[in-house]
Amino acid sequence: MKLPSAKRPDRLRSLTDHADLVHRDGMATIHHDLEVAHFDGSDADRLASRRQFLTRAGTAALTVGAVSLSLGSLASSAWAQGTMGSTSTTAAAGPGCASGPVSMTASDEQLVVFAESVERAAVAAYGLAQDNPALDPAARESARIFATHHTDHAEALRCLVAGTEQAPNQALVDALAPQITDARTDDAIIEILRQIEAGAAATYLFALGVLETAAVAGAASTILPVEAQHEVVWSQYLGLPVATYVPAFQTTDGAFSPA
Repeated sequence: MKLPSAKRPDRLRSLTDHADLVHRDGMATIHHDLEVAHFDGSDADRLASRRQFLTRAGTAALTVGAVSLSLGSLASSAWAQGTMGSTSTTAAAGPGCASGPVSMTASDEQLVVFAESVERAAVAAYGLAQDNPALDPAARESARIFATHHTDHAEALRCLVAGTEQAPNQALVDALAPQITDARTDDAIIEILRQIEAGAAATYLFALGVLETAAVAGAASTILPVEAQHEVVWSQYLGLPVATYVPAFQTTDGAFSPA
């Protein structure tokens, strides 16, 4: 039986390599971009950097798909406008962080902490997927690479607030772990991973509409395209219709909820 093109190991590797390139390009410049956008540089530099952030976000919005696995939509009231919190640009950098934390509103800090917990949950989910013997060896390698992306994203978010490492979001872990562990086919595992990526991307898309701090929005717009690219890889692997993961108009439906 002929395998769908995206299930050929060479094709999957090519798609994974592209997603990895998107990730590495974004993470390689994230600290510099945030400094230019929020701390230093000329007005022209700041404008160019913000345009780059918006370009990244706009590109990702074209590739984020709807997701059936959801803990509910994020409500705007959950991230009501707050006052400046304790996060400060003058505080010392956290362990392993290139620079100190960003000064941000309390509501933005809450969202950053939540997003980190989602990233940690994604890492845990990918670990369970790799442990499931039903996962195809080629897909297992892609899962390993994508898990490292989520770890990098979690660390970048942690450094924004110079906080301690967040535990994986327990609600997500409770919802995902049994499904991944009990999955008996390669496709069943990949579908769960695809839904995680779609939900994560929708969450960052929602965040971009409510974040008040330029540097935090910049980080979200750097991470969002990578999550979206992961979803595209898994969608093509499953042979899903393009309309499933490239909708005519993207919404925030399927965003993970902090509730």
